[in-house]
Amino acid sequence: MMDSNMIASIVKVIEQSDMSDLNLVTIEERPVTVEINEHGTETHNVHLYLSDYIGRNKAQLSEAWVAGNIMLFTVYDGYLENKYGLTEGASFLNHYNNLPQSSNIEIIEKDCYRILKIIRNAIQHNLSSVVFNCGSYSVSYTFKNTNFNLQVSSWAMRFLYSLVLNIINDNVDGIYRKYRTDGHYVGLINSMYAEVRAGITQLSDDIPGNLIGNVHVLGCYDDNHLRTSVRYPVENPTIISDNEEAVVFKHIENNGTDDESDVSYQYSTDYVYKEYLLPQEMGSITRKESCNLQERLSGGIIKFLKSDINDRWKMKL
Repeated sequence: MMDSNMIASIVKVIEQSDMSDLNLVTIEERPVTVEINEHGTETHNVHLYLSDYIGRNKAQLSEAWVAGNIMLFTVYDGYLENKYGLTEGASFLNHYNNLPQSSNIEIIEKDCYRILKIIRNAIQHNLSSVVFNCGSYSVSYTFKNTNFNLQVSSWAMRFLYSLVLNIINDNVDGIYRKYRTDGHYVGLINSMYAEVRAGITQLSDDIPGNLIGNVHVLGCYDDNHLRTSVRYPVENPTIISDNEEAVVFKHIENNGTDDESDVSYQYSTDYVYKEYLLPQEMGSITRKESCNLQERLSGGIIKFLKSDINDRWKMKL
């Protein structure tokens, strides 16, 4: 059975590889501090952090998608075996059947295991059935009267690989320790899972039925589905009002549009409030009425109900 050191070592190799199809998704965080000058003008200072991996020489796995997938599935299987006390040496189907599914995260873990299992088994036992094309996968073969099929896009595979590594690491890559909350972890994992589901057009194997997890409509965000592109945690937001019912901040809009249904609307602002980090998706934004876009972008407020501020949004300081 794999121990935690072995799991961490394999994960490090994967994360530092240059596998072309393992183009991992990283959430970019840009912390913001608010300053008021002598004229009463508010300015926002945005801080950027460079990745630890920039400039490093990476392991040469770019042509080894076969080895990479087997490696990733192996470490994921070992991780779940440890976490849930699965029987060492039992079949992958046995492991799947014994994975719990009582929570949303457990369901996502189980679905990811099923998808990776199809790819792993096809590579191991019927490699000619696997068509790999710039990160996308097409699997189709029959074994013991069972049809195994998988059609999944390269975009979905990016999120699948990232999702699995985030689950193993128990943290979403790119989220700094200070800004980690249970709510952000679940919200980002849910959104990444939705991207995976959207990119799968066909799936059948030795497990009856479809994937277990609920399908979420892409582009629709709430406090259980957070945007996965860039997030701006504001250290000292301007408070407009604070009472027993709600806290209201001056909203900092970092998108070039105020239309949240627009595909270009990808950035979210998080607000530090006491020991909590409140995501934009949980708040209610009121924008200034104006024909001028810049006035609308700079004149909004965001309201958070106190009843929604609970331990899942506490920062892990």
